[in-house]
Amino acid sequence: MMLPKFSIILPTYNCKFFERAFNSVLNQSYQNWELLIIDNNSDNKVLDILKKNKNKKVKYFKTNNFGIIGKSRNLGIKKSNYDWVAFLDSDDCWYKEKLQTIVNILKKKKYHFFFHNMYVVDDRVTFIKKKLYSYKKKISKKKKFDDLILNGNNIIQSSVVVKKKLLMKVKKVSEKKELVTWEDFDLWLKIFKITNNFCLIDICLGEYYVTKKDKKLKRFVENIK
Repeated sequence: MMLPKFSIILPTYNCKFFERAFNSVLNQSYQNWELLIIDNNSDNKVLDILKKNKNKKVKYFKTNNFGIIGKSRNLGIKKSNYDWVAFLDSDDCWYKEKLQTIVNILKKKKYHFFFHNMYVVDDRVTFIKKKLYSYKKKISKKKKFDDLILNGNNIIQSSVVVKKKLLMKVKKVSEKKELVTWEDFDLWLKIFKITNNFCLIDICLGEYYVTKKDKKLKRFVENIK
């Protein structure tokens, strides 16, 4: 088996947690990756952080996405060089075994789409070490498309690792203004309309951060178990 290589797409915009997300990639136990940082004209010294941690596998791109995060993700996909694409939001982080866990599974079965659970942490430390979702085991036995339609979006953006060829088949992430804030859900629906080859890893391989003013908070409140 050829060892998989991962293109990790990390969009950012003035995020105070950026360095934590960045370091969580550098500290991965599995090191066969490239990191594409898509900076939406931040003024929070992203470049200073990168200069402190020089790494040839880290690539930096500055852009203006005009408030459409899909543009940043698509730029990362366009610039990516490897067969696997992983998404990481700049206010989330991964645990060091995240990529190695996926590699271990791929040694046994050829999935095309991975997602996993994450712990929720908020900046007031009201909730910590709580799973974002209580996944039902039976989810993997039925069509994921049907599950999304019936139960809504239960796939965390920062947990997804997907074959690049799938992203290209569905023409990447939507950049429509009317889909802003749920372009990820639209992407999952398009993917699972053409495949059901996915793997849910129902363990927490990272942390999903919310703040009092964060747009993520609504989904957090609705789904925390």
